Amino acid sequence: MTAACLPSLAADSATDTHARFGSLDFATGKALFKKNWVPAPASTSASDGLGPLYNARSCNQCHPDGGRGSREASLVFHINDPVYGQQIQRFAGAGLPREAVPNQTELYAGQNSELSYSEVKITELSYGPMVNDAVSARLAPALFGLGMLERIADKDILALADEADSNDDGISGRVNIIVNEQGDSRIGRFGWKASQVSLHNQLGRALSLDLGLGNPLFPSAIGDCTPAQQVCLDAPNGNSLHHDDLETNQLVLDLLLIYVRELAQPAGLNSASDSSPAEAGKNLFEKTGCATCHVPNMSVEGVTIHPYSDLLLHDMGMGLADALSEGDVAGHEWRTSPLWGLGKLDSEFLHDGRASSLHQAILWHGGEAAAARENYLGLQASERNDLILFLNGL
Repeated sequence: MTAACLPSLAADSATDTHARFGSLDFATGKALFKKNWVPAPASTSASDGLGPLYNARSCNQCHPDGGRGSREASLVFHINDPVYGQQIQRFAGAGLPREAVPNQTELYAGQNSELSYSEVKITELSYGPMVNDAVSARLAPALFGLGMLERIADKDILALADEADSNDDGISGRVNIIVNEQGDSRIGRFGWKASQVSLHNQLGRALSLDLGLGNPLFPSAIGDCTPAQQVCLDAPNGNSLHHDDLETNQLVLDLLLIYVRELAQPAGLNSASDSSPAEAGKNLFEKTGCATCHVPNMSVEGVTIHPYSDLLLHDMGMGLADALSEGDVAGHEWRTSPLWGLGKLDSEFLHDGRASSLHQAILWHGGEAAAARENYLGLQASERNDLILFLNGL
């Protein structure tokens, strides 16, 4: 797949938001981001439409102030089930049963291992047994800098891909090509599985799947309800004329896009001299091979940014795998998570927050990252400390 085969970002009908809205709309988008929605019917039709099934009342609940959520508040459980849909919904409108209760049991990876993780079991199923019981627990990621990642040229991402490992370095990152209903192919670059091609798509899907709000991209007012959930299908909705017979119209989506796209890329905390421990850690980050996938520098219209990601899918080994595939993306494949802003976190690392420290997060790396992990373990203790110090400064 060449760059010429892929439509440019300009093909997205909602990308030119800056030309249509003024600077004050960032504040309006922020207010909408923090807005708590309520189920229909409500005293004001401007705020109803939540659900019928949902996992959050606002965008801010899972992404506080645009940052990363916590396991307690924003861990969601992805599924692919004809009865329960795409995600376990833990809350429901009045008179409706919630779908289920996810229970997590803390386990350890191997005898005397310091690596723990949560095994998820779904109980109290309100609509009978699941047909497909594969579950993937995932944290809501930080949104800072996503507007810059969206503007990285397709050709620059494609240039980093090496699916056949032609240079024999053990790294075979690949792009996730998403084909839409019109047959157009786009590069997926957002989400833990690189399953979303743009912030426009990502936001529309989140409004529908997480809050149950019908919108121009996902117009159904029943959100993630399935034909097997008749009581959910019969629930009232929040469609209204002032929202173009939707629960949230294009204006709401555009204002949210302005807010998310303009969330600044994280400012690194490192201000290292050539002889500082942080600078030594940066050199070790490259020497161990971490920088092969967590690419430090990318270009956006001539400006260098530092996301520490190639936005590609990689085999991360069976330790991080789950049984849930998305399209042709296997359970052991994950998009390289951007590391900028890492210094703002102090625990709950990786896609499901299982790692309590950066040291543990590195130890969980397998598959294509196994060699880098072993190189890290081969460092002196002081060198590992320098590398962690560098990461905490991103």
